Amino acid sequence: MNSLMKVARVSRKYIKPSSPTPAHLRTFKLSLLDQLAPSVYNPMVFFYPMEGTHDPQSKAAARCRHLQRSLSPFLTRFYPFAGRIKDHVSIGCNDDGVDFVEAKVNARMEDVLRQPHPHALKQFLPIDIEAKDMKLGSNHLVHVQTNTFECGGMVLGVCWSHKITDGGTVSTFMKGWSSMASGLVNEVIPEYVASSLFPPTDSSIMQHALTLETDRTTTRRFMFGGLKIMELKARAASVEVPSPTRVEVVSSLLWKCATRASRAISGLQPLSVMSQSMNIRKRTSPPLPDATIGNLVGYYISKTEANSENITLASLVAKQRQGKTEVTNNYAKNLQGENGHLVIHELFKEAGSLLRREDVDFFKCLSTCGDGLYDADFGWGKPVWQSLVTLGYKNTFALSQNRDGSGIEAWVTLKQDVMARFERDLELLAFASCNPSVVQLQRS
Repeated sequence: MNSLMKVARVSRKYIKPSSPTPAHLRTFKLSLLDQLAPSVYNPMVFFYPMEGTHDPQSKAAARCRHLQRSLSPFLTRFYPFAGRIKDHVSIGCNDDGVDFVEAKVNARMEDVLRQPHPHALKQFLPIDIEAKDMKLGSNHLVHVQTNTFECGGMVLGVCWSHKITDGGTVSTFMKGWSSMASGLVNEVIPEYVASSLFPPTDSSIMQHALTLETDRTTTRRFMFGGLKIMELKARAASVEVPSPTRVEVVSSLLWKCATRASRAISGLQPLSVMSQSMNIRKRTSPPLPDATIGNLVGYYISKTEANSENITLASLVAKQRQGKTEVTNNYAKNLQGENGHLVIHELFKEAGSLLRREDVDFFKCLSTCGDGLYDADFGWGKPVWQSLVTLGYKNTFALSQNRDGSGIEAWVTLKQDVMARFERDLELLAFASCNPSVVQLQRS
């Protein structure tokens, strides 16, 4: 059904803040970490069904109007998102507005949820996230698209600019907007302090931004249920890490199986490396509020031994924990102050060197687990499914939690020949289901 599905855009407008941004807030400074973020978008989709109505299309149209009306006052507090990126150091908060698209889908929501496919999900986004020369909105901070199905169900597709947005910022944005829409008393108050803690630089640090490969890759979705994750935790526990986290065990298993598949294809035993991002809001000194806007992420790199055939899950988890501890103890604190760009320089220099080496398998993992994205209730209930939309970057694991919070969904992108081997790995399939129906998961 996905191959026959058509998404037709029927309107496009710009939603502006309900009150003009004051003159003294018209220029928003990026932080050092914002400067280094790639010029791409973080895309997500949120699925909201329509139930118990005799006129689903009329009610769906009312939902679209409600989203637009609530977005306008919301943007008075989240004013940078209604602006435009000016240069590598600032955003012009000119109230030009958020790009808001309405679209119609000639299918039912269940048709998509039965077997989600990344190409289908990309159709629900307001822009082509993979276009090398994006003509519309490359300097916009956020794009929104509502997609109304024949059944009245809606997919909300949102693309946030990575220049100001990490997983924590996405969470704050969605909590703030949905709270405004649903009329909750507890308003989300964003904090704009990142640039004062991590001052931007005018130096040539931008040359260290990493480029990621998308040629001849393919993406698959895997689901790790709560009970299987408990089994993984028991298997991965060690003296060094007696109580591993769910993200540690799932990402380590993916890393292990992908390394095995890559080595089987190449016939070599290269060094295998995994870079992982982590929220540093609670790891700075002093800790930052959860609602701090910007790219407040740290990165750590874990390595296997080259020519090692017996890689254990416990050893990979221990390597991850060691890297995470070093970030907590050193990286976040050393970034603060005038010499933060030197810390960044060394980190990106190491990562760039590893990426360029032909004898290294470099994997990247990102996670939105624990970010509360399923709490995005705009007045008609929480989403039945929320998902990242993969950008197709080689050797990437994108993790998010399932609706009840017990399981983890992983979008895995690998080279096509490596994926063909990876998706048949017996150890992987002992813990993960390949692209199960979301409909069945919600009903079970």
